[in-house]
Amino acid sequence: MATGGRVGVVVLLLLVAAVVALPLLPGDPAAIRLAGVGALWWFTACAAFIATLTTCAFLRPPTNVPASRSNTTVATVTTGTTLTTSATLATWASPVVLVSLAAHVFAGTPDSPALVLTALVAPLLALLARSAGPAPPTNPVAGLAIAAAVGLVLWANLGVIADVARLVGVPRPPALALSATAAFVGITRRAARRPVGDGGVLVGAAGVVLTVVVIGVTVAATPWTAWSRAASQPALTFGQTSAWVTEGRPLEGSTTLVFTEPHRVTALSPGVYRVIEEGAQRSVTREWRLAAGDALTLRPGDRLALAAGTRIRFEPGKRVPGSAASGVAWAEPPERRSPGTAAHALGAALTLVGGALALLPPLGPLAWRGAAAGPALLLALTLAAICWGTYAVYVAPELALAAPPAAGVVELPAFALSAPGGRALVATSVLAMLLLFVATALALRDVIAMHARPANADVAWAGLLMLAAVAGLWPADPWRAWLAGCGLAAAAVAIPRLAGRDARAGLAGSLAGAAVFAALAAVGGRLPAWAAAVAAYPALLAAPIAWVVVRAEAVRRARRA
Repeated sequence: MATGGRVGVVVLLLLVAAVVALPLLPGDPAAIRLAGVGALWWFTACAAFIATLTTCAFLRPPTNVPASRSNTTVATVTTGTTLTTSATLATWASPVVLVSLAAHVFAGTPDSPALVLTALVAPLLALLARSAGPAPPTNPVAGLAIAAAVGLVLWANLGVIADVARLVGVPRPPALALSATAAFVGITRRAARRPVGDGGVLVGAAGVVLTVVVIGVTVAATPWTAWSRAASQPALTFGQTSAWVTEGRPLEGSTTLVFTEPHRVTALSPGVYRVIEEGAQRSVTREWRLAAGDALTLRPGDRLALAAGTRIRFEPGKRVPGSAASGVAWAEPPERRSPGTAAHALGAALTLVGGALALLPPLGPLAWRGAAAGPALLLALTLAAICWGTYAVYVAPELALAAPPAAGVVELPAFALSAPGGRALVATSVLAMLLLFVATALALRDVIAMHARPANADVAWAGLLMLAAVAGLWPADPWRAWLAGCGLAAAAVAIPRLAGRDARAGLAGSLAGAAVFAALAAVGGRLPAWAAAVAAYPALLAAPIAWVVVRAEAVRRARRA
């Protein structure tokens, strides 16, 4: 890396380290309220701006680049295509990242500030960490790992598109088919020298940002005002006009609701309702056969198991089952100061940064405006995700009942605006997600082309896209699938490449990293509680092992020579 790139990388790493360490400082300064908002979130927002400005500053073209080259806004990569920073960063401007970050903010997870900042910083680090020399050759294991990672990322994004498409009445199979077809159309238009990737990112991002702005104007509250009001609520409750209170709604998937206060639930569809009552000695399961209109009274601690499609109605003013206990618990979860949360944040940082180094194609010299476009766009989308999650808690905490919850957050406009404007805005956001997916799919094709011939890259990309579309018929957690793709790429590709340039040592490291990652991913659910961070982020252990194997093999070969 150039000296400026090293400085920029250090600044970005310090920002991530600071957001992880701030909640652990004595006196809990992260919980101090400034203008009603926690200091940790103010720091996260400021750090996001600093990271973006730092990246833009150190992505200036070197002084030895001819003026005609430095004025262009694109960089040619070895695949024969031209990519702007916007198209290159499309993998991180993907639907799964935006929806999942908004869902983490909405749920108030302890690691959400660190996760939001890391998701922004990771691709920026990959841009700054460009090497002046040629990249080492890819070994067969790393090539297979890249293919698997691309397939997982495609699967994750297709899963999100299928989940949110139900909000506009499109069933899962047609949504998957439409998304895959749109990606194929995008690749054929780009072959005709039309910048589909740039257009998809820009229009999709504009749709997301516009939706957030309309929601803010409708509720007449800035994001920090909404955060302050939500954090001050004694409980997150059903509103008087909520659809769950007025006409009732069906559950999208099987779920178990946990009640922390007395609650009267009205059955709107006949069937068997199972209640698990927690006693002092043991739990008791009772089954009630209810007709439409019958009510069921639940006590604190009771759990109600419901099948998919069951239509129920709740009482107004009652706590939303599954939501945070209060606004304070949402804003400042007690687990935020635990070492386990810090371990999760470190695992996310290693997974996302390593994944970005492997899944973003390298760029050549750029003009400043061309270099700034991508980071600025990524910053806007990250802030939009934060605002989206915040408005969701403030306007409709009952979105926590959606299945899957991440897709439910996208339904926020229908709760904030009256029909048909709300439904139209939901459709706009779904279309924006589809455009962002097309741009992501095109960027991933260029990642494959870095490790294969152009003709083989097209065939491999098309095959992975079709496999991902078929796999999407079975619902899964898109965020975990996306993390699995990033983690595998980090452990088997990025870390062995950073550890050394020896081809055989890199092969050994890629094999070790991929094997350990696969083993941990397979047994993650059976790991003890103290290893929860490793279970969630297998790259936390697999990547260091890959690094050690590469260094040890390089030393061994040097001694033999």
